[in-house]
Amino acid sequence: MFGLSINRITGDSMSPTVPHNSYAVFHHFTWGDIALGTKVKVDHARYGKIIKTICHIDNNGLYWLAGENDHSLSTLQMGPINKSQILGILLLAVKPDRT
Repeated sequence: MFGLSINRITGDSMSPTVPHNSYAVFHHFTWGDIALGTKVKVDHARYGKIIKTICHIDNNGLYWLAGENDHSLSTLQMGPINKSQILGILLLAVKPDRT
């Protein structure tokens, strides 16, 4: 898979980087490793499509996720994911106007 997508974000688990009602642009890819700290769109088996940050890559090549907000699911609640569950990397977040 290759290309771009734009998604409207609901929820504050990635706030302040990607707050509620932001628009996020993702690059979809099929190659290379994903670095720690990369913000990704994931198709999670339990939670559906979510945006999180890669916080750890274990010895089995599994990726562990973290939110940025205290109200986000914990890394342990989400558990590890396979690279195949990563749908894209965040390129740009357009935050809502809070005026």
